[in-house]
Amino acid sequence: MKLVVTGLLCLTLSTLTVADTMSNGIFELINQRLTYMQDVALFKARNHSAVEDLIREQQVLEKALVDAQQAGLQPDSIADFFQAQMDAAKAIQYRYMAEWLSASPENKKYRDLASEVRPKLLELGDQIVIQISEYLKDGGTFDNKMQKDFVRTVNTTHLSENDKKKMFESLQMIRLIKN
Repeated sequence: MKLVVTGLLCLTLSTLTVADTMSNGIFELINQRLTYMQDVALFKARNHSAVEDLIREQQVLEKALVDAQQAGLQPDSIADFFQAQMDAAKAIQYRYMAEWLSASPENKKYRDLASEVRPKLLELGDQIVIQISEYLKDGGTFDNKMQKDFVRTVNTTHLSENDKKKMFESLQMIRLIKN
C-alpha cells in the first residue's frame, strides 16, 4: 500500500512539474513578447509615429482569433487576452516615451519595426496561442495559485501590476472549443 501511495505521489508531482513547466513557458513567451516594446517605442519616437495604431491592433487581433480557432481555442475567449497584451504593450511604450522626455533616447539603437520586430512579435504570438492550446488540452488551468508565478515571470520594464493582473485574469478566461 505504501508503495502505491508513493507511486501516486510521484506521478502527481511529476504531472505538476510538467504543468508548471508548460505554464511558465507560456509566461516567459508573454514576457519575451513585451520586451520588444522598447524597440517599438524607440522606432515610434524617432519616426514621430503615434503609439496607438487601431488599424494595426485590429489586424493583430483578427490574426490571433483565426490562429486561436485553428489551435482549438474559442476565439471569443482569447480576444480579451490579446487585447490585454496590446493594452499593456501600449502602456509600456507610453511609459518609455514619458521617461525619454527628460533623457532623450537619441543614443539608443533599436531593431527595425517592419523587418525585425513585427515578424518576431507575430512569431511569439503564434507560439503563445499554440502553447496555451496544448496546455489546456493537457488538462492545465490558469488558477489563482499561478498568479504569483505569472507576476514574477512577466516582469518587463514599465509593466505595471495592473497590466499584469488584467493579462492574467484574461488568460484565465481562455477556453478550448467544445466538440
